[in-house]
Amino acid sequence: MTGHESHEYSFAEALEVVSCSESTLRRKLNKNGSKLGATKLKKGWRIPVETLEALGVLRTVTGQSTEQLTGHDRTETSQEITRLRIENATLRAENEGLKQLLSEREKVVALLEQRPTKRESLWSRFTRNRERNAE
Repeated sequence: MTGHESHEYSFAEALEVVSCSESTLRRKLNKNGSKLGATKLKKGWRIPVETLEALGVLRTVTGQSTEQLTGHDRTETSQEITRLRIENATLRAENEGLKQLLSEREKVVALLEQRPTKRESLWSRFTRNRERNAE
């Protein structure tokens, strides 16, 4: 990880920090939430803050004052931020998947290193037979 754990919200908690209605949040989560890192449970959602950002429902803080932007610039900036958030969430999900795959492969390698291979067994048989024939 990056040294800090991401905060996760329940659906009710997320409603307190988002800038959209309950129905909009529910619709966006049902459409893209799982792809962007949210988990749907029997009793609701677990929603990482990165997912809310990627869905474009959190209020954004940018380094540039919005008063200086024209309407067109604001739209472009907002679209670019949304695109980057989605890309970021997608890459985070892919990274987690790769970490899991690496972990599984490391376990397989450890198991393979613990047991003798067929090649070792065949080699042992070959050397024993060779020693017997030499006698």
